[in-house]
Amino acid sequence: MADTLLQKVGNGTLFNLSWLAIVTTGSVTIAAAVVTLHLIVHQFWLGHGRRELLFIAAVSLFGLALDQLLFALGLFTLDGKAALAPLWLTCLWPVLATTLQHAFAGLQQHLLLAGVLGGIGGYGSYLAGTKLSAVTFADPALGPFIVGAIWVLLFPALALAARYWFSDVSRGNGSQQDENSDDKGEPQPA
Repeated sequence: MADTLLQKVGNGTLFNLSWLAIVTTGSVTIAAAVVTLHLIVHQFWLGHGRRELLFIAAVSLFGLALDQLLFALGLFTLDGKAALAPLWLTCLWPVLATTLQHAFAGLQQHLLLAGVLGGIGGYGSYLAGTKLSAVTFADPALGPFIVGAIWVLLFPALALAARYWFSDVSRGNGSQQDENSDDKGEPQPA
């Protein structure tokens, strides 16, 4: 079942509010609380059960690795010094992952548009994030453009991953959950 316009707009709004709370506080404790609340609201309102939770976990692990790689390569610094990516930054990934099957689901069929929006959105999001937090670009002139270029490729890849991850759901093959599970993806006795 496709999301309504209200659900898509609500999903996008929830993402933006969570992003702002996580980035502006720069606190692992607050970020973890925001992500937990975000995921609870998301699962009750829009979630596709266990399948979507696994997708969110996979995107989050990928994001954790990417953040650490970009910090290790020196693209970003923390308070102007080389560092590991802060854990609060990693909390943005599960929040983003909740949008890929909802607010941004339409981009799964329009990968070129996903690339354009990813480049603009990635550039803008990271630029704003560096203005609102202790994370900075090591090279303020080149860094945003490198991030934009990464997101030109990454956002369509994430949209494509969501399309294939949820392909039997969107084709309407059976139900939205695994066989032998209830509507929240919980296993049921045979």
